[in-house]
Amino acid sequence: MLTDTHAHLYWESFKSDFDEVIQRAIDAGISIIINVGVDVEKSKEALRQTQEELANIPGLSTYATIGIHPHEAIKYSSNPDVSIHQDIVILEQIYLSNTAKVVAVGECGLDSFFDSNPGFTPPSLTIPQIKDLQRKLFQTQIDLAKKLNLPLIIHCRDDRSQNPNNSECWNEVVKMTKDHFGIYHCYSGLPQTTNYILQNTNFLISFAATITYPKNDYLREAVKLAPLDRILLETDCPFLPPQSKRGQRNEPSAVKEIVELITDLKGISLEEVAEQTTTNAKKIFNI
Repeated sequence: MLTDTHAHLYWESFKSDFDEVIQRAIDAGISIIINVGVDVEKSKEALRQTQEELANIPGLSTYATIGIHPHEAIKYSSNPDVSIHQDIVILEQIYLSNTAKVVAVGECGLDSFFDSNPGFTPPSLTIPQIKDLQRKLFQTQIDLAKKLNLPLIIHCRDDRSQNPNNSECWNEVVKMTKDHFGIYHCYSGLPQTTNYILQNTNFLISFAATITYPKNDYLREAVKLAPLDRILLETDCPFLPPQSKRGQRNEPSAVKEIVELITDLKGISLEEVAEQTTTNAKKIFNI
């Protein structure tokens, strides 16, 4: 009884073998998948999938989210206040079209990993301008989540290529969101951030297969530090496959590998981790 709290099942790479991907998820014990939107059109598509292809599959429940990823912020450089507002109105309309199936706002947040993503830094914009656009886009989604009383799914990534202790994005994200509730997805916070979140927020921490990567000792320490009732599982598929499948497409069945590592790190049974993390997911998404 496992839950993948963060998948992108509408991605092009799933189209050729979609039914097989879903069957492998069920065979791996996945009973719930959250299909996460990253812009207006993909939020529409995530909901459409849950209502059509993913409806009435025995043993599997699927839900969708509405959100605009921080990488999309550059698209709002022309008259951002108006253009962002227009898309937030559309996101709310998607939610209102099926309030039972749309369970969160996100993924949204901040991302300062610019150097390795040159496509996200167009020559017409400076990095401070992009950061400002990201903040505006993020704040409007925080406001939407509060208005709809929905959890936030937060994307947060710091650029640690020059400074391994950089936590600028995490510091700002926690400050902006700590009076609401939701999920810090694909968790990458350093130990001081982890401790602060656990002591001062109502957010859950969602671990992806990045915990299986050899260099990420700090994430395995975060798994040990976080109480089981604050932990969620996710794949972020088709991205971030587990270490055993690096370079390949990721898919929901990989949750099994993540839960097995958490089981080892915490020294408890797989059944206990599966049951508690699914209970956590049902509670935070109100499903």
